[in-house]
Amino acid sequence: MQPEDILDYYELEAELGKIQAVSSPSEAHGILCGQLSGGVTAEGMAWLKLYLPNLGVKREPWEDSREWFYQLRNFTLEELTDDQFNFMPLLPDDEDPLEQRLTSLAEWCSGFLAGFGSTGERKKEDFSEDTLMALRDLQQISQVDTDVEEEEMGENAFYEVLEYVRMAALMLFTEFALDRNRMIPPSTTLH
Repeated sequence: MQPEDILDYYELEAELGKIQAVSSPSEAHGILCGQLSGGVTAEGMAWLKLYLPNLGVKREPWEDSREWFYQLRNFTLEELTDDQFNFMPLLPDDEDPLEQRLTSLAEWCSGFLAGFGSTGERKKEDFSEDTLMALRDLQQISQVDTDVEEEEMGENAFYEVLEYVRMAALMLFTEFALDRNRMIPPSTTLH
């Protein structure tokens, strides 16, 4: 399986349907990204048992679905750690109505916050001012009014908010999940 076959809103929608999940594809991807950003390192069945209850799944998926979800986790983690910043929340295609994409972005943010929050309690001192602001902003975006006019300004505003969400997620992942030793290239001399 290739990343483009897995990291696709409509493919995730189909897989969620197979396991009768309550979550939308965007919310499910947001939950995954939030858990990974919060530092969840579990893999395989241990990870799936942490992930699926957040999607509203009451039973374990079949073997072929399990493998698909393992790949979703792995490819998402690769995107989050990619030094080219190629990570992108899974949302409907650009051809879909703006209102649907905005609703999905709000669901993604809501899922991210739920996934991040499920990784355990943290003290206020664990958060920089930037990470606190990013979490507050994601919370506000999760409650955005999706009744918008389809016009060019609406599209431009959507892409600006999407870019902010994307960078906020990467910042939170970097702050709470990345191994600090991997962030400094081995050839770098620290003074």
